[in-house]
Amino acid sequence: MIEELKDLNLIKKGGQKEVFQGTHDEHGQIVFKKVFPNSDSLERTKREIRAVSVLDESPNIPRIIAHNCEEADPEFIWIVEEYISGQNLRDAINDGRKFLINDIVRFLDTMLEIAVHSENKQLVHRDIKPENIILDDDDNFWLLDFGIARHLDLESITKSDDPFGLFTVGYASSEQFRNYKKDIDIRADLFSIGVVCYELLRGQNFYMVDVDNDIFKVLRKLENISLPPLRIEGDGQFQLSTFISLLGDHRRNRRPNTANEAKIIFDTLKETLTLN
Repeated sequence: MIEELKDLNLIKKGGQKEVFQGTHDEHGQIVFKKVFPNSDSLERTKREIRAVSVLDESPNIPRIIAHNCEEADPEFIWIVEEYISGQNLRDAINDGRKFLINDIVRFLDTMLEIAVHSENKQLVHRDIKPENIILDDDDNFWLLDFGIARHLDLESITKSDDPFGLFTVGYASSEQFRNYKKDIDIRADLFSIGVVCYELLRGQNFYMVDVDNDIFKVLRKLENISLPPLRIEGDGQFQLSTFISLLGDHRRNRRPNTANEAKIIFDTLKETLTLN
C-alpha cells in the first residue's frame, strides 16, 4: 500500500509520530501517519485503529483505509486515512472567524452524535479540542485523532498511580487530568465539547484566560469554576447558553449522565432558538 502513495509532504511532527499529506491513485488525497513504536505507542496506535474501526458507521470521523499494525516487529507503524479538506478550528479561531448560532447548532449536532456512538462502543475520545476538529469546505465538522482514546472495556495503558492522566491543558475535565480512572466516562468528552463551544463563541478558551500561562492555575480553575453563561444572538431564552454551561460544569455529576441524555436535551432546546 505505502509504495502506492505519492506526493507525500510532512505536515506535522511530534514525539514518535510523523504525519504526511499525499495522494493515492484509487483513494485520492490521503493522510499518512508514521509511528516509531515503543511498547506504549504500539498499543496506543492499535487502540486508535480499533477506535476508528468500531466507529465506522459514525459520520464525521475520517475512515482508516489501511494499516500495518498486525505485522510482527515492524520498523515503524503506518496508517493511511481519509483526507478531509478544510481548516482545523484552531486556525479558524486564530484567523478571526466568527461562529454564529447556526454554526454552534451544527457543531453540537455533530459532536453529540459522535459522543452517542462512542458511548455505545465504550469509548471516550479524551482529546476533543480545536486542533482535532476540522471544518471542511462544506462547513461540516469532523473529529480527528483518537490516539489517546480510552477503551472502557480494556485495561488502561496509563499507570493508575500516575498523578496526572493524559490530557490537553484547558480542555480536559478535572477527573481526566487527575487520572481518576473510575470516574472517566463520556462525561469527560461532554465537558470538552462545552469548552470548545464556548471558545467558538468567544474566540478564547475560558480556562486559559487570566492564568499567566501557569498550568496549575489552569487546573485549579478547571476544578473550581464552571463555564459561565453566554449571551448568544438567537438564543432569546438562554437555553443554548445554559446547555453549554451544563456541559462545561466542573462537577462531573452535574453534567448530563450520558451522551444520549445530552443529545435529547439539545434536540429539545433547539426549538427555542432563532436560526439565521
